[in-house]
Amino acid sequence: MTKRLDNAFVLSQSQQSRMQKASHKLNRRTTTSFQEVMQAMQNQEIRVTRHAQTRLETRDIKLSNQELEKVTAAIDKAGAKGVKDAVIVMNNKLLIASVANRTIITAAKQQDIEEKLITNIDGAIFI
Repeated sequence: MTKRLDNAFVLSQSQQSRMQKASHKLNRRTTTSFQEVMQAMQNQEIRVTRHAQTRLETRDIKLSNQELEKVTAAIDKAGAKGVKDAVIVMNNKLLIASVANRTIITAAKQQDIEEKLITNIDGAIFI
């Protein structure tokens, strides 16, 4: 059963198990699939909102395991500095995160942002 928590979803053990089995089949690829990204974020205690999940899929944003580790470290570092909401800039990828909730709120590629303006953040992290 999926539980809703702060506009994010926490997967049950059986759902996590199914995602792990599916990701093992996909491990032969060099790029990380969406499901693998979700599993890795779950393992590193970073939640992803439904909106962010949709953005990752529709904008074809893929994150490697190294990038996921960097995102986790960036959220940890931002939290230590007292940042509540941050934009994480990584190559041409942008992740908006609630640092306090350890949640990715949305994702985009730099070229996808029409207005070139990001509001309601109090920190920026460049990886």
